[in-house]
Amino acid sequence: MSRYAVLIGEIEHDLIDLQALVAQTAALMQKVETTGDKDYLGTVALNLHGFYSGTERIFRDVALIVDEVLPEGGDWHRRLLRQMATAVPDTRPAVLSKPTLRVLSELCAFRHVVRNVYTFELIPQRVTELAHQLPDVCHALETDLQSFCQFLSRINGQG
Repeated sequence: MSRYAVLIGEIEHDLIDLQALVAQTAALMQKVETTGDKDYLGTVALNLHGFYSGTERIFRDVALIVDEVLPEGGDWHRRLLRQMATAVPDTRPAVLSKPTLRVLSELCAFRHVVRNVYTFELIPQRVTELAHQLPDVCHALETDLQSFCQFLSRINGQG
């Protein structure tokens, strides 16, 4: 089996799961907007958390399999994102574009909030803003990861 074939397959599978999460979040937001029931926002917040966690799982795999180094320490989440937006000489191009890095950094910070506060303490406007941005974030992520998978396919088996 070629060196990166499994990683490419896992990234493609994870992207399908992330797309499903985006669709589910859009359906929940439709319920919020139709009914005015803000109770759905807790589930929306958990979906936003899940979306970011899914992207982070992809980045951890890239860091371990391709870069062969995973950031450590209390700020490893933020450092992992920066690692993915940085080209590694003689190894790989940047996985993420700078605009994608910016929006994923917002979701990373929001994930931290979701993990550390009660859902009734969330700011509804912030949850709504991030939920409405999610389709564009997912599209940008897909574009970046498809380019990265094309790179992996080109070098697959050469190392």
